[in-house]
Amino acid sequence: MRKYILLSVFMVLSLALAAQTRIVAHRGYWDVAGSAENSLASLRAADRIGAYASELDVHITHDGKVVVFHDDDIVSADRRDTINIETARYADIKRTRLRNGERLPTLKRYLAAARKLRCRLVLEVKAHRTPEAEDRCIREVLRLVRAARLEGRVDYISFSRHACERLHAWAPKAQVAYLDGNLTPRQIKDLGLTGIDYHGSVVMAHPEWVKECHDLGLSVNVWTVNDPKEMAHFVHLGVDFITTNRPVEALKIAAQ
Repeated sequence: MRKYILLSVFMVLSLALAAQTRIVAHRGYWDVAGSAENSLASLRAADRIGAYASELDVHITHDGKVVVFHDDDIVSADRRDTINIETARYADIKRTRLRNGERLPTLKRYLAAARKLRCRLVLEVKAHRTPEAEDRCIREVLRLVRAARLEGRVDYISFSRHACERLHAWAPKAQVAYLDGNLTPRQIKDLGLTGIDYHGSVVMAHPEWVKECHDLGLSVNVWTVNDPKEMAHFVHLGVDFITTNRPVEALKIAAQ
């Protein structure tokens, strides 16, 4: 009898842990001294506080180098010009410094740093000017992830439906979620994707989508949730992930 009681307790605890909302640090944990958005320092800080994952954004340059940065354009190293990453050569932007003094990281360097850490990566392929440019970016991203032996620790997201479909086709075992918020869970499932990653306002307007996603075997991530009351609401709603600029507070709320 005691054996069955212990087994039941173990199963309940396992289900509780599986159901707990996990926290993704948006562009890493950057709101701390010595850090900056999408920096190696923000990645290490996200891992240090115990975030489930660190989110990052990538673009590919005209000559094929994948860099980690959010915006489409970047300020030149001499601060005189604004350069579009997609049309630039890597040599034109490689000396750019982030807010914390780090050089603009390439994805190769970022993945090398991640190999020494435990947290997962949620990699956003930014929408490029053409589907062909997105294809070129995705091919190189997947090559770099394979080379770093991190295929089991990288999940993918994009606002581009085309990019999501390509990621699913070329990395069928990977977790791929759509960001734009204009597709229902059923449509996401029919595309073969593994989840939704929608702005908090979309999920607020469609709370029924959380259960619908789970019934379809899809995951639910909400972004970018910085208000503690909203964090608590989404935890109560049962979302799988919260992406936030305030991961320390979110971790405390998710653990309660």
